[in-house]
Amino acid sequence: MEKIKVLRNLRLSERIYLLELPKKGSLLDIKPGQFLKIKLHDLRYDPLFPRPFTVHSLEEGTLKILYQVVGRGTLALSRISQGEEISVLGPLGRPYPEDLDFPLALCAGGVGVAGFGFFLERLKEELRKKTILYYGAKTSQDLVRLDYFKAFGIEIKLTTEDGTLGEKGFVTDLLERDMRDGKIKTILSCGPMPMLKVVKELSEKYGIKTYLSLETFMACGTGFCKGCVIKKKDGGYFHLCEDGPTLSAWEVIL
Repeated sequence: MEKIKVLRNLRLSERIYLLELPKKGSLLDIKPGQFLKIKLHDLRYDPLFPRPFTVHSLEEGTLKILYQVVGRGTLALSRISQGEEISVLGPLGRPYPEDLDFPLALCAGGVGVAGFGFFLERLKEELRKKTILYYGAKTSQDLVRLDYFKAFGIEIKLTTEDGTLGEKGFVTDLLERDMRDGKIKTILSCGPMPMLKVVKELSEKYGIKTYLSLETFMACGTGFCKGCVIKKKDGGYFHLCEDGPTLSAWEVIL
């Protein structure tokens, strides 16, 4: 693991933060869809394992990680200050697939939107015009970095469960509407597992090629422990750290 000093750790909402690190060393080689593992130096045994994070942005010499506080590891990370050292391992996993047909739907639930920023940074401008971001959350406070995403010039469709921003309801409702109308050729989705299960069902219903960025318990992140498994539809298991984290919706059992 490589030791890196934190540039900034910004609080964007009640539970969502933006961690900024210098872009150097092995981080220069990371591609959209891959991930890092982060270990805090002052926590030797609790949590025991480093936590995986996708890259949100990689511009102007800065690598940014968008994350949400959900447990002990991310709570400890949220308390890290500028100048403190953390250890980083990466890049890990496989990049997003290249066989994406356009128009492309990026379907994000909550902080699942994180990896789509880096993806859009590397996407050619003419293809951004054929990309739609479907971005849903519980409330407007959880829809973060909107100005950043708007700057790409893509179409953005928002939903909140409480109706405080965008349409009231679930982001998958908006997605299905456009799938039914034939506006989408490929879906790339990341978010909570219940949402991903719905996206998978919709992809099978309408026959639209779909990829899911998945998350499960991950210890080593390098394929040694074989702990981060997802069932294959034809039998056996995928190991997310080696085969993923992005897999075809038609090849997995959720």
